Amino acid sequence: GVSVFSAALAGLVATALAGQQGSSSGEQMRAREQALESAWSSELADSQKKNPVQRVVALLHKMKSELDAEASKEAEMYDKMVCWCETNEKEKKQAVADADAKDAELSAEIEARSARF
Repeated sequence: GVSVFSAALAGLVATALAGQQGSSSGEQMRAREQALESAWSSELADSQKKNPVQRVVALLHKMKSELDAEASKEAEMYDKMVCWCETNEKEKKQAVADADAKDAELSAEIEARSARF
């Protein structure tokens, strides 16, 4: 009954959250689990209003919206990282080009000064 339903949902969430562990801290994970558990508890308390399939569908929609929100945050972070990488790459290429030019200039100066001796 209810314990089987709770165990199934907990397993489903654990599987979904296991894929997100690399991007979320443990504290955020615990807070998210607690939020989902409270949602499940309220859904189970309203069992007279909804059948089990409706409850599962509602919980899956809630999980989907949370995952979509998290995905948008990660996409934003990814965009910032890509921007930083592109900017950093341009700066480094320019620094290498400047250093190569300075190297050629100094090599020419060394040649010119050594020719005087």
